[in-house]
Amino acid sequence: MSGNRKGGQHKLVITKKSLQYPVDPGNPGNVKIEKESDVAAETPLPQQALQLKLGLRIRQAQTVELFEVRFKPGPDGLLPLHVQPADDPIAQDLTATLGRAPDERWATFLADYDPLFGAKFKTTLRLSPFAVHDNGFQVVTVAFTHANHSFARDNYVFGISLLPGKNNAGVQLNLGTGGGGAAAAPKKTKKTPATASKAKKPSKKSPKKSPKRSRGAARRTR
Repeated sequence: MSGNRKGGQHKLVITKKSLQYPVDPGNPGNVKIEKESDVAAETPLPQQALQLKLGLRIRQAQTVELFEVRFKPGPDGLLPLHVQPADDPIAQDLTATLGRAPDERWATFLADYDPLFGAKFKTTLRLSPFAVHDNGFQVVTVAFTHANHSFARDNYVFGISLLPGKNNAGVQLNLGTGGGGAAAAPKKTKKTPATASKAKKPSKKSPKKSPKRSRGAARRTR
């Protein structure tokens, strides 16, 4: 599902659907964050069922209270996820390849994937605590590959999930699907009126004819 090209590919498109900030009883003065997203993995589907390994780069002090990947409605529409212990081999592989700050960690999972699930999902992620400034946001990197692959030596797919502060909750922050910025708006060309582009042609005036003198006047001049 991660393709055959080595290295990372920004092919995981995560689009925010809804946000909530539940009160966090275990951390007075702080809140949790719960984000629902539409996710599309823009990669070829595998030919058969396989196991994937994936990681979320979050804050060291945060706990993943809920992480669901749903491929269809109903109780049997959830992707089977298996939580892995802290600093497991998957986390070590991700740290060596993608790194992490001293106050970050990789939360890791194994997923049982079947190509019948397709490549479009709805996800729910709830983290606790969420101690981000109301005008700020937290960046969560998401990466996955085949369970028998290495992030450091093989290929993998990644995406970016932005967790906004309360004042940014209504703003759609888009990083693009291919790692680049938004396309620049096309420049408007100013059309020159046709009459202005053509030089004015001089008007053809008929030569002035000298006035005819009357016969009487002709006789007087003789």
